Amino acid sequence: MASAMGRVLALGKFSGARYLMAGAVLGAVVALSLNMTLSPPEPVKPTVSSAGSGPMGGGMPATSSAPKSPYDVPAGTCLNWTEPDGSDMTSVDCDEPHVFEVTGLLNVEDEFPGDAQRPSIEDWRKIATSRCEDGVEEYLGGPLDPAGKFSITALLPNNQEWESGDRTLRCGLWRIGPGGGLQATTGSAKDLNQADVWAAGTCLGLEDKAASDPVPCEEVHSYEIIAVIDLSKHFGDGYPSLTKQNKRLDRVCANRIAAYSGGMELSSRSLIASWDTRSQESWQAGSTLVNCKVAKLRSDKSGLGPATGSIAKTPQPQESGSSGEPGGDSGGDDAPGNSGGNGSSSENAPDNPGNS
Repeated sequence: MASAMGRVLALGKFSGARYLMAGAVLGAVVALSLNMTLSPPEPVKPTVSSAGSGPMGGGMPATSSAPKSPYDVPAGTCLNWTEPDGSDMTSVDCDEPHVFEVTGLLNVEDEFPGDAQRPSIEDWRKIATSRCEDGVEEYLGGPLDPAGKFSITALLPNNQEWESGDRTLRCGLWRIGPGGGLQATTGSAKDLNQADVWAAGTCLGLEDKAASDPVPCEEVHSYEIIAVIDLSKHFGDGYPSLTKQNKRLDRVCANRIAAYSGGMELSSRSLIASWDTRSQESWQAGSTLVNCKVAKLRSDKSGLGPATGSIAKTPQPQESGSSGEPGGDSGGDDAPGNSGGNGSSSENAPDNPGNS
């Protein structure tokens, strides 16, 4: 059974806090950006059950006596795998958890005929960069949020497939967590809000004073996600300035935290309130959701500190490693609560790591 190693080309823009090591393609993903950091953590499996299994692509084209490669699928197909080498890749309904969504097919046969040598990674980069991004936006029916949860990638024909005449590159989208782990999503990217948010009750791990991938809240973590707020329900379609967002979220998040924790005084556990804000570019891409969250700062304010245990008055359901697909909930934003003066945002407080 062939491996997925060497098949995936990452084209997305990653922030400095993200590492280019999605578990299923550990060591095989190639960055386009020269300043992208590579990190060698242990492979991270999406915590979802594979909807099936099937052999990886390779060898001769499928015949009636050979199963079709799960790689050989059209645009709109969602793929899932849980093994670090991607050997259990299978196509699934997009309403099921999956880690890759095919957005378009590029055939390069005209440039690389049957006897041509397989392109170098640099050549693949040039081809995919010039043609995948526009195709993704056409597939989505609008812009891709550069700060959103989805990144552009491409599945390449492996060596065996290339030798058998396959010249098709499959552009796609996936989600990488802040710690570099491949995160399962549910639903087509066409229908999802692209905002990089997590479901209430999720705790994000801690690595090098920064947020990492989801972990059980009983373990050491950086942020505990309290709520998902849809800013468009208050501000409508017009983009609110960061000042307006912060003013609104200062009150809303304090109320949500009070309700979530049963009125806990955050300072009693050396915690602070925090939240996300959205840039105008993200807003125009439809990313109107933000997280309210709590975190612990290090005493020297050099980054996030270790927190353990949930502050929820009622235990929140959480599946470690699952990205969830939260919907924006603005109900009760103005309910009475304890503002406590703990609200803060990285947009206004340079010493507070704030947004993840």
